[in-house]
Amino acid sequence: MKKFAAYFSAFLLAGCLGSAPKAPAYWTIDVESAEKASSVVVCAPYGGQRLAVLRGNGSIAFDPCNSFAAAPAAILKDALVARGGSGAVTVRRIALDCREEGRRDALVELDVALGDKVASGAASVSAADGNYTAAFTRAFARAQAEARKGLASGK
Repeated sequence: MKKFAAYFSAFLLAGCLGSAPKAPAYWTIDVESAEKASSVVVCAPYGGQRLAVLRGNGSIAFDPCNSFAAAPAAILKDALVARGGSGAVTVRRIALDCREEGRRDALVELDVALGDKVASGAASVSAADGNYTAAFTRAFARAQAEARKGLASGK
């Protein structure tokens, strides 16, 4: 029995120490927009580099293996803020939505302000294939288009 315990312990240690931890993955948001803004703000707790995850119980966790390449505000400012740009973008939520069992969606909720008008946009795009850059890129573009449409219609 002692021999079995010794072999079993050695087997467990070899398994734990022998396997390398998963390398962290870094994702971005590829924003292609001709519309430039004067400012971009990303609300807490979504403004950090670590990828926020909305869990089924309603809580927010931060993924230890997946992060944005930089804080979302920095990524978006690089793409959207230009000298002479008009309007402001406030990202209320940017997270991996796992609230529904078996689903992973890139979720973006934002407001676009132009003068005294403010319009909201929201989009959720499947990230089941694991390509978070593509999913967040599409979700951001759809949310921004929805907000811009709201501004144009005056709603």
